[in-house]
Amino acid sequence: MSSLNPLGGRRRARTMRCVRFAVGVMALAGTRASAQGTLSGLGFGYPVGGTSIRTAGTAGAFAEFDVLSPVNPASLGGLQRTFITAQTEPEFRTLQLGGISERTTAQRVPLLMLAFPYAHGLGIALSASTFLDRSYSTVTQGSVLVEGNTLTTVDKNDVRGSIGDLRAAIGWQANRYLRVGIAGHLFTGDNVVSRSRTFADSLAFGNVLDTSRVTYYGSAISVGGELQLLKGLAALASFRAGGSLESRIRDTVRSRGSVPNRLGVALRYDGIPGSTFAVGIEQQSWSKMAGLGSALVQAHDGMNWHAGAEVAGPKIRGVPVQLRVGAAKNDLPFGVDGKTSSETRFSGGFGLPVAAERATLDFSLQRAKRSLSGSGGAKESAWMLGVGMHIRP
Repeated sequence: MSSLNPLGGRRRARTMRCVRFAVGVMALAGTRASAQGTLSGLGFGYPVGGTSIRTAGTAGAFAEFDVLSPVNPASLGGLQRTFITAQTEPEFRTLQLGGISERTTAQRVPLLMLAFPYAHGLGIALSASTFLDRSYSTVTQGSVLVEGNTLTTVDKNDVRGSIGDLRAAIGWQANRYLRVGIAGHLFTGDNVVSRSRTFADSLAFGNVLDTSRVTYYGSAISVGGELQLLKGLAALASFRAGGSLESRIRDTVRSRGSVPNRLGVALRYDGIPGSTFAVGIEQQSWSKMAGLGSALVQAHDGMNWHAGAEVAGPKIRGVPVQLRVGAAKNDLPFGVDGKTSSETRFSGGFGLPVAAERATLDFSLQRAKRSLSGSGGAKESAWMLGVGMHIRP
């Protein structure tokens, strides 16, 4: 009998630990974070855009005609040299709500691209860019009732995810007045959510950890054109027709939506030697993604406006430094409780020639101000620093 008592005691202790663990899991499953730590990361994330650092320096104004930005495939028409580009763009955010300030940082590699000329005015490009980025962490303190005892807890939600745009594009210069292009897109990525609960009494109660992973697959096709209207003045337009977009858990389709359609138009003026000016507008039907999420994820169609300029600055070894500036007003795609987010952005940058004309080192600095409509003062500010290198072998 004496040999059975310790065994019975161990069994009871093990049973109590299992009960406590189950209670903790159920409490964690019922937890809803009151804050996400970022306005730009609501819903499926922030629309990074994946444009080049040159375009970032103009707040997006150069997207329709910049050959290094995977937006308008017509920009590849008449390409003369091979380009290889890579860049990084960290973002430093501050969210303010009710006198409370929270800082977060996002590390991004928004664009990799290879573009090269082909015969008869054709240009081809392969690129990988960030479409939506959703990365944040929140830590909250609370309490839970377990077996009649009130226990202090620390809950942490950690989200790491993004959706990328893999594009293959071809552009053709028909003549000196007209360029056209077409591209195919594959959208893929995942969202990993980790939720943990730590009890203050760590000796009696073990920690709780729950993770989930959602994978996304989608496709789209885009077309574009550029028409020279007058000497130095060109009109540009591009359209992306979104195909299906699925979310999957393991191999099971969880929900379906569509890649947002996008329509962009712009005017470019480069009639002054060494200078380029552009204004543009784009519309994206983000509501087509609504079927991917729950009723808590609210997607809103958005309109974006941007204007920017690039002028030749001082020369380094005979090659001018390109100075850039721009401004934009953007509607962010995702909101909460019927509220929408908007963004005002100002930017500047420069392109530094390296090894004469064989390479360029680009820098951009963007200042963004974001707000949530009717939120009682929820505001977010961000600095985005861009560094990119493109090589012309």
